[in-house]
Amino acid sequence: MNRNVLEISSYSLLAGVDERQFVRAADDAMTVLRRQRGFLARSIAQAEDGSWTEIVHWLDRASASAASQRLAGNPDAAAFSALIDRPSFQSGYYPVAYSG
Repeated sequence: MNRNVLEISSYSLLAGVDERQFVRAADDAMTVLRRQRGFLARSIAQAEDGSWTEIVHWLDRASASAASQRLAGNPDAAAFSALIDRPSFQSGYYPVAYSG
């Protein structure tokens, strides 16, 4: 059985934040994300309506949960999170049933 987990988040950006600023902050946050135990990959996509979806692949749920706690206090992760409209933010963890 595959124990990998997807962390899927959707959100909008704060008014006035442009795509270049957001992508730069996402890239800065990758430096710390790559160092987290169990991190596998991350993708961020923008929908036609301007909202964003982020998918982070983790080795397992324990790794995802531990990283979430550590990232909360990291300045690069905080700078990225500061660009997100918090009321629009939704997130969940999904065990991978199949990967091809």
